[in-house]
Amino acid sequence: MKIAICDDNQQELLHISQLVDEYLSCGLAEEKIEISRFESSMKLFAQIESGEHFDVYLLDIIMSDINGIELAAEIRKRDQVAKIIFLTSSTEFAVESYSVSALNYLLKPIQKDKLFSILEKACNDIGSGMKQYIVIKTPTSLSKVFLHELIYVEVMGRTVFFHQKSGITIESTSTISQVEAVLLTDKRFIKPHRSYLVNLDYIKHLSPAGLMMNTDQLIPISRKVFKAVKQAYIDYSFRAEDL
Repeated sequence: MKIAICDDNQQELLHISQLVDEYLSCGLAEEKIEISRFESSMKLFAQIESGEHFDVYLLDIIMSDINGIELAAEIRKRDQVAKIIFLTSSTEFAVESYSVSALNYLLKPIQKDKLFSILEKACNDIGSGMKQYIVIKTPTSLSKVFLHELIYVEVMGRTVFFHQKSGITIESTSTISQVEAVLLTDKRFIKPHRSYLVNLDYIKHLSPAGLMMNTDQLIPISRKVFKAVKQAYIDYSFRAEDL
């Protein structure tokens, strides 16, 4: 699990880093966690542009290059799953923070107990999601696929393809009915078309043309289920904002 801390005030960056280090030293996090610190929003943005991924972002809002809200919007274009926590001395951006599905909005000076509480929630949510997986049959073996890494499932002929965030696609001899019996019990997955199962976390946007994924793959939506898929997408987006 990776946490990024970004604040262009050196003292604040050091203070937040010390609090996060203290949280980790208490042994409250179950997962192994790697911390990266950024003294400007441009440096963090450059890392994101290069393909770097973080699970939790602690972002100052008022920064000289790109402000925290704008930076979070860029993060959301690439990642709907990461937890974003805003740290700021002003309440004026509270409403805007909902537009990027922020997990929380903490006012400076940061209170240790409040930060620890929200970090615990973020780490637990991500940690539990990382542990869920399915085992699928391939022509030569059994493979484990973690649900948080699975973008979509596609059936072509008698082969089922599992497209993962890593870019690796696994071919399976399972049937789509076997796969959907498992995946559709998870609120992250929907079936927009008889040949596809889609992870809602990786949808960039929905339109009559279909579901545009973060990978720029367009997934078709059957007309008879369009309204149901649209509602599922809306409901899930609201639930994500509450997490």
